[in-house]
Amino acid sequence: MKDRPRLVVAANHPAVAASLLRRLADEAGDRPEAEIVTSQPALRARLRDMRPAPLLLLDRGLQGLEPGGGMAHLRVQAPGLRIVALARTEDGAEELGLLRSGANAALPWSASPALVSRVLGIVASGTGYMSAAALLAAAAAARTSAVAAPAVPRDPPRPIEPLTERERDILAHIRRDESNRRIGDALGIDENRVKIHLHAIFRKTGARNRMEAELRAAPRSPQVAATAREAPAVAA
Repeated sequence: MKDRPRLVVAANHPAVAASLLRRLADEAGDRPEAEIVTSQPALRARLRDMRPAPLLLLDRGLQGLEPGGGMAHLRVQAPGLRIVALARTEDGAEELGLLRSGANAALPWSASPALVSRVLGIVASGTGYMSAAALLAAAAAARTSAVAAPAVPRDPPRPIEPLTERERDILAHIRRDESNRRIGDALGIDENRVKIHLHAIFRKTGARNRMEAELRAAPRSPQVAATAREAPAVAA
């Protein structure tokens, strides 16, 4: 573990911390130089005196460590602190929770000494580490969040403003796919007047063209069709 910050092993009991160090020694071939603390208050007191900040191998069950914000408080106290946290289970969700609480890396307690040693080196160099299990847990959480997220409310549909009798006449001719000129001839108005009525129909229905106007407007009734056929040829 040469060229790394000083290692601090924090666990609930000296025997637990010693077990962690033995596992690392089996991997490295010699016992790494490390300091052991067995409670969160003791860890806080030690961090106040250590400069530069150490590399911390933290047992998730450390007595007195608040699950939600303990690691964040440690970082405030010791800027530059690097933390590798050990989860009690092999559940990627627990590892993800440790990362979100402030750990630079999270591993299960059952991780091999080789992996723990390698991740300690990665974190000591200033890089974070996320296991495949934690990545899968993060992806599952993102999917769940997307499903649970409330739908964005949409604007209520705009009520259609009633069409005038002349506009209904023109709409009836539109349904027969007649040109503006032919509609004007049938109704006895000029083509420009037909265009003015068409713009009004588009505005009232929210349509962008004849086809949309036909679809958005109320279905043609027999009365509308009769009106179109019998409309007097007078100017609008």
